[in-house]
Amino acid sequence: MTKPLLLKPRGAAEPVPWEEIAVDAPDVGPQTPLDQAQFVALDVETTGNAPFLVLEIGAERFELDRTLSFFDTLVDCRAPINPYARRRHHIDRSMLIGAPEFKDARRGFLRFAQGAVLVEHSHDAFDTWLVGRGLESPLEHPIIDTTALARLVLTLPKGQTPGLARLVGELGLDVTPAHAALDDARATAMVFRALIARVRKDLGWTTVGDVLAALPRPVVDRTVSRRASAAGRARGAPAPTGQRRSGAPAATPRATSPAPTGRRGRSSRRRRSGSSGSPGGSPA
Repeated sequence: MTKPLLLKPRGAAEPVPWEEIAVDAPDVGPQTPLDQAQFVALDVETTGNAPFLVLEIGAERFELDRTLSFFDTLVDCRAPINPYARRRHHIDRSMLIGAPEFKDARRGFLRFAQGAVLVEHSHDAFDTWLVGRGLESPLEHPIIDTTALARLVLTLPKGQTPGLARLVGELGLDVTPAHAALDDARATAMVFRALIARVRKDLGWTTVGDVLAALPRPVVDRTVSRRASAAGRARGAPAPTGQRRSGAPAATPRATSPAPTGRRGRSSRRRRSGSSGSPGGSPA
């Protein structure tokens, strides 16, 4: 019998049992109509130091017309937190006491996200890479990046990577950046819904496959930066604090946790130069 999973949402004084809620939905695929698919918007906060360890995972499971549930926990990675990252996401070591280790937090998240399309605001697929790093097999979900979708929908200059706060403003959404994982995940879900509404109307997209075909995933080789980081430490040089990421796997899982009551959907993007993180590479 699997031991109960204890999570520690931001602001909680003590860990709380995760209330998993079964989601009655078939696994999504390219032929799944957009209005029948379930999505999970994901955001993470990290130590801000290579190898970017995850400090917080926040996610919203949703359909285009409604929110289904939320996943929210701090993660005790037992590693130093970069001061710049800490000023942005306001996570300090004392908040992590009693929080689950990464492997346990990820196990819960993968169950939460089972059968859904993952949505991230990460031009180089960093958040999903962090969650999948260290797994024996990559994440199995389809993955959609809202920065790439926004460049297409809002006809932004080539190569421009819009921040989450900018998209919130461009789309006129009632949400405010907050540099907290769940808040940013909720904002990402709102941005995604607004962008998908436009492509359904303007481009006639009807299926998950229509979106995936128009937004190829980046392939980023992160081994170079890891080797450079390791070599620098071997020579006594400090580890880099703001390296950016790339590459991304995909996942397996199923479930959901009840929506928090009375929490406003604020959001933000600590985007991306030091306050995003990476798992410690522990297998699920």
